[in-house]
Amino acid sequence: MSMLTTDKDADTVYFSEWITDFRCYKAISKILDRHHVEHELLPFTKDYWARDYMPVQISESTFIQYRYSPDYLQMKKSYITEPTACCKHLNIDTIKTDIVIDGGNIIKCNDAIIMTNKVFDENPTYSKTELINQLESLFQIELIIIPWDKNEPYGHTDGMVRFIEDKKVLLNNYADFDKPLRKRLIKALNPHFEIIELHYDVAKKSTLNWAYINFLQVNNLILLPAIGIEEDEPAFQLFKDIYKTNIEQIDVADIVRLGGALNCISWNIKQSLK
Repeated sequence: MSMLTTDKDADTVYFSEWITDFRCYKAISKILDRHHVEHELLPFTKDYWARDYMPVQISESTFIQYRYSPDYLQMKKSYITEPTACCKHLNIDTIKTDIVIDGGNIIKCNDAIIMTNKVFDENPTYSKTELINQLESLFQIELIIIPWDKNEPYGHTDGMVRFIEDKKVLLNNYADFDKPLRKRLIKALNPHFEIIELHYDVAKKSTLNWAYINFLQVNNLILLPAIGIEEDEPAFQLFKDIYKTNIEQIDVADIVRLGGALNCISWNIKQSLK
């Protein structure tokens, strides 16, 4: 199996031009500048969820461009970005596939990718075995499938689990609000990883506290969501203890209320190929 280019390898971040409409973008930009992280805006995009439509980088020079055709935008097709023009603007060549994927449903680990089983629903012309084989061949890694959290319609992994380091992943605080799903997730992940679980010891838990796991990581910097809730401070300390790297917290409540957070609005890559 190949070793993937992961968030820890990234050195550059891109955002859709639409993100400038949000108050938090100036704060994000200032923090990235302070840490000397290159960042740019993507032209030719139709919404701000850049993670979902931009290709997946698996090595310094290899990008996989899946078919971005999410079921939740079929009645709003004017919001579906076709990323070919973006990639051409960046001088990035891609390997194209007809498999339907959202980038938010891909968590890259060193030698594996984690996806929810929604990918099977999105590709009914493939059998499960065929689809797994195709994806493992395409990404040159092991594919690990976890159950879809049906409480959110998108079927994305980046609000559920994140890579920490070799053979270790972070699981969202399902123990606090969905114990049956937690049990199924542990069963799917446990054969492959050591699992660290999030938990916030606060008096009244917010329904928005899922969003901390949707952080943006660029090399040794993590931009962690702040939401203006009681969990903000314990989340900061917890992520600092888990990741042992530079962590900056940014108020992104306006984006979180739309259903996403910092990983959703960003596309981070290793730029040395240029």
